[in-house]
This record gives sequence, C-alpha cells and structure tokens, in this order.
Amino acid sequence: MPSTTRLCNTISYLAFLLQHDFTKRLREKIRDLDKKRDRRVYRKALFSRWQSSHTTPADSDNLLIPPFHEGTAVQNGRSVPGCSKTMGGDGPLKIFFYLILQAAIFFLVAAHDDDGHYLSDWVVRLVGGKDVADQLAMELDYQNLGELKGFPNTYLMRKNDHPQRSRRNAQHLTKRLADDHRVEWAEQQVAKRRVKREFQNDASELRVKTSKENIKFNDFLWQDQWYLHDTRNIPNVPELDMRTIPVWNMGYTGKGVVITIMDDGLEWNHTDIRKNYDPKASWDTNDDDDDPFPRYDESDSNNHGTRCAGEIAMVANNLKCGVGIAYNAKIGGIRMLDGIVNDAVESVSIAYNVDHIDIFSASWGPNDDGMTVDGPKRLAVEALEKGIKQGRRGKGTIYVWASGNGGSKGDNCNCDGYTNSIYTLSVGSASQRGDFPWYGERCASTMTTAYSSGAYSDQKIATTDLHNKCTVHHTGTSAAAPLAAGVIALVLEANPDLTWRDVQHLVVWTSEYHHLKHNKGWKRNSVGLMYNSRFGFGLINAEAMVKAALNWTTVPEKAICKASSSSKLPKLLSSQIQEVEVEITADGCTKTSNEINYLEHVELSLDIDYNHRGALDIYLFSPAGTVSMVLSRRERDSSAIGFKSWTFLSVHFWGENPVGKWKVLVRDMTGNDYKGAVNAISLKLHGTKERPKHMTAGRKRYINEEEIEKALDRTPEFEEGLPEVKNNIHK
Repeated sequence: MPSTTRLCNTISYLAFLLQHDFTKRLREKIRDLDKKRDRRVYRKALFSRWQSSHTTPADSDNLLIPPFHEGTAVQNGRSVPGCSKTMGGDGPLKIFFYLILQAAIFFLVAAHDDDGHYLSDWVVRLVGGKDVADQLAMELDYQNLGELKGFPNTYLMRKNDHPQRSRRNAQHLTKRLADDHRVEWAEQQVAKRRVKREFQNDASELRVKTSKENIKFNDFLWQDQWYLHDTRNIPNVPELDMRTIPVWNMGYTGKGVVITIMDDGLEWNHTDIRKNYDPKASWDTNDDDDDPFPRYDESDSNNHGTRCAGEIAMVANNLKCGVGIAYNAKIGGIRMLDGIVNDAVESVSIAYNVDHIDIFSASWGPNDDGMTVDGPKRLAVEALEKGIKQGRRGKGTIYVWASGNGGSKGDNCNCDGYTNSIYTLSVGSASQRGDFPWYGERCASTMTTAYSSGAYSDQKIATTDLHNKCTVHHTGTSAAAPLAAGVIALVLEANPDLTWRDVQHLVVWTSEYHHLKHNKGWKRNSVGLMYNSRFGFGLINAEAMVKAALNWTTVPEKAICKASSSSKLPKLLSSQIQEVEVEITADGCTKTSNEINYLEHVELSLDIDYNHRGALDIYLFSPAGTVSMVLSRRERDSSAIGFKSWTFLSVHFWGENPVGKWKVLVRDMTGNDYKGAVNAISLKLHGTKERPKHMTAGRKRYINEEEIEKALDRTPEFEEGLPEVKNNIHK
C-alpha cells in the first residue's frame, strides 16, 4: 500500500471514530455509553464497520457534521471515504484541519461528563421546616425535592428553567438564596468524578494450594483465600497472615456488628450474602429508595460493591464462594456511585443511619490520575462529623477508606480529602509477596495495610460477584479496605465499647512491619513506632488487635492545639530558590484546656501560589526529629492553581510530644523555570494531655524486635533523588 494511501486511510478512520463518538455523545450520556459497552469490543466493531463502508459511515445522515469528502481513494477494489483520488491540491491539508476540528469538538463534548460542571440543584439549609422550604421554592422558582435524609432543615432544590449542567456557576442565584432571611446557607451542587479503586485486568496465575491451618471450610474458593490462611508454596514469599483464624478460634466472627459498603450497589440476594444482609444498613442514594440492588449492564460495571461486601461477610460453610473475614457480621450496601455524584449524594450516604451502622467501608475517591486535588465538600464534611459525634450511640462510626491506586501516575493520597481526613482510617495494599504494589500511593495519612493484588503473577482477592457468581480477581486498594473493615468488625465484637479513636489507636499500636520489612522506607519515630509512607504502621493484625481490645482502656479525651508560622511570609520559591523552610513554634497549649503531650493526628494547612503545582515536595519535621513526607512530586500535575488552604495529614508523629520547633520544607528540585510563593502555613495538632494507658508500659514491642535495625531505612525521604549540589534555600 502506498504511504499516501496508508496515511489517508488512517486519517479517515480516525475522523470516522471522532464523528461517530461525537454524535453518540450527544445522543446519549457518555456515562451510560461507558457502562453499557466494553470499549475494546466497541472499537473493534467500529473498525469492522468502517472497513465494510464504501463511501461514508452508515449513519452519516445522522451526523451533525457531515463527513469530509474530497473524493475517494481506491485500494484493493474498495473505495475509502474521506480521501482525495489523487491526494493532490489541498486535500491532505483539508483532511488534517478537519481532523483537528473533529478532535477539538470530540474532547469538548467529552468534557461535559467529567467532574467540575455545575448542576441545576442547590442544597439549602433554612429555619422553619418544610412549609418554609416550599414557600421559598415557590417564590424563587425552584422545585423542592425534599429534605436530605439525615440532615434536618436541609433541602435539595432544583432551579426551574436552568441548565442541568453548566461550566459556569450561578453565583447570582446562590447569593439570592443565601440573602434570604430564612436561609442559613445555600450551595450550588457540583458533579464530582469518583472512581472505584480496583483494576479490570483479570489475568492471574492461579495455583493449587494447601492450607497449613487445621481449620477447614467447604466453600470452594477457601483455598484461594491466601490472605486469610497461610498457603505459601512459592519460594521467598513471606508469611501470608493477617492472623484471622486465631480470632475465629477465640469465637469472634463479627456477630452483632453492622458494616455498610458505600459503592455502586449490592446484590443482596446473592447466595453467599443473603443470610447476612441487613436492609436497615442499606439505601439507594442514586434513586432515593431503600433497595441498593445494582443496575445490570453488558459489562457488569456495577460489580464493585458486591465484591467488596463479599470479602467481609460471605457466609461460611455453605458450599458457595468463600469465607468472609467477619462471616457472621451483618452487611448492607449504599448505592451512590451509579449516577451523578455531588455533595448531597455523598453526605446522605456517609451519614446514613449512623446509630445502626458500626463501620462504613469506602473503596472510591477522587480521580487517582496524579493531577487531581479534591475532597469532601461542605455537607460531606458535616456528614463525617455527624458520624463521628453521633454514630454508634456517641462512640463514633468507623470510616474505612481505600488509600488510592494512582501510584503508577505518581499520585499521592494526601491530595485526596477523604483519605487525609482525621475521621477516616486510610488503608493501603501489599501484594502476595509482601511488596508495595505498582498502583500503591505513598502517603503520610495511611494508617495500616491489608493484602490485595500485586504483580501480574500474584494472586488477587476471592469474593462474590454479580449474577450469584464468584471471582478470584478483586484488586487494588478497593480490595484492601474491606479486609481491614472486616478485621475491625472482629475487634468491635470483642469490645463493642471502643470509640472511633480507640480503634485508630489499636490499629497504630498493633500493626506489624515484620511481613513487609524487605521494602524500603521504614522509619521509627521518637516513641518507637515503625512507620512507612507506603504502608502506614504496617500490616493489620487481627489477633493482636482483638487481644489488645479485650483489655483496653478508653483513650483520654482529645484536645486540639493550633500553631502558626513563626517565619516571615510570604517566601518566594523558584528555580533559583529551590527550597523554602518555614519554622512553626508549638507550645502544645500548655496549661490550657487544650494541652497536648501525646500526639495523634497532625494537620498541616498550606496556602501556596505556584505555577506548576506537581513540582513540589513538602516535608514536615517534628521537634523530636521525625520526618514525614506529606507530599511527593506529582509529575502529571501541571496545575497553576497551587494549594489554596489545602490541609495535609500525617500520622507519623503518633505518640510524640509536640512542644518545640517544627519545620516545614517546601521544595522544587525539578530544575525547571517554575516560580511561586509560600503564603501561609499552620498546624493543627490533635492529641491528649494524659498518656494513653496502653503506652504507659513504654515502647511497643514488635515481632522479631531484633530485626528492626536491619529494616530501618537510614536515608531520609527528603534526600531521596536529591542532586549532588543543592542551590539556594530561602530560610
């Protein structure tokens, strides 16, 4: 085939794809298109269709932009649309510019289904109840869609004759609502992109295994549940054990504990779930009814919630799939990811029936693309606070969150406002070999780790699947978080009086580095706790948690102490001034009601102007010398917005005394001509005045304590990848 004809055919085919998708995207929402087709099959069908076309695409009459026709080129007796017979004149140039135009239109249309567009819905909090809400809606030409479940005097209102989606906010409408004397606040809803934290690559090397444990189940995937019982038959693979079976042998199986999966639905009539299904723990936020059953489609795109639920609560010994880690716990589902996700959807889901539900498991979040900085908005933050303050009859709901799968794109989960909330327990992944997986994100907010998928040949997680089926292909941090939630269910059965902070302390105090010790990055803080930005405090240990919980003393009341920068700001940062150091002197609020001597969470709030946000590394140094990388460089993030009062979280200083000089290091070592300024920095310290009882005996004792020195990584994280010669530092 002559090169000109080959080029012509390629351009013609690409133009055909663009035209076809453009028309389709206007004809139906891209969300539905993605859910109802396997994209590879779809493209293959389109290619076959193009090959069989003699002149133009079959539905060219329906295209809004007619196909370009400079003539037809003939190849092997077949006419090829969109090509000049001779390729003479300006035919190729016209094709080129036409293709550019089609591409621009294609991506503009596609953008309408990305996050960030404003909706015709407003959340309005007012005084006076439903009658006042109805009156307000009538006066201002809104439709009152009703009070948001779980939020008194908070209503969802839809503006009549307003675009359902818009790239521009309607600030004048928001102001008109907010200025009304009956309204406390009003906020236009924004569609957010929320991604499930799993992968769809089902290739796996399955092996025949024999459990080394005496306990046996008749569920046919039990032997594939390598993460619950030791099934090693591969050389050099570390012990695979989250110490679940010893807890079952103690009689704890999750009985009396209620867990809910916030996701895309739950196939509650599945043979391996139905017995443990709890309707009171379930809701369909997408359709506003009490049935979370998933929507079926050709590609089974809504299997995620059912898979997560099975990990926790598959019924044992019923000759079906496998054994749930808390196989006598009650399981519910909240369907909230199969539709537009906004602040109202998230808040209703997060705060649903928090007096009944003990644990929420969430395996989703903002896009893990290495470019996004996003988190819960006003009402979702309020929902988390409600769960913490009112849930479990005042002891606090447990929110378990998957840390994210953006490692291959250089993402950092401290740019995710769900995983870096003090109210959530962020869970990372380790592979079958105990390795940090390729998708894992380094993050200072990660508290613990559970097993999940890893390299191509590593096994994945066995669980339930749609259509009453089973799978051994559940993946990502999506699979790790439910395992951790299941462990916590065992712990709550052993001691139902634990508060949300007790659970976090237990996780910190009992997680083990030993199974993951061969990975780099292990450090030890000044009170002897091992931590790693890849794994938090280590692998979650069910037996250690339950044993500690049985004799647990509730941790002292929490205090909050704030500290601001003692350095003069703003400070410039550029290719000439590559580092900015800012000191913060903290007194721990000594001799006040907020005195802190023993840290828990440390929140670092920053306001930074920078014309290439992803170039920045940020480190926090405690007075005791512990270093935490709160942000790693994100090469894909070219945003010029910087960070506007964004809050980063670190748990690496847990147990330390906060009094003294803290240091924040903001760095751009890319060598590129970027510039900006550090405008404001502050710390919010969370902790207790009194020492928690479990810490009174001194440092935590680890398995194989004598091996700690070998496991420690002596290279400070802030020196990794540093050039030999450092340039100026703005102090």
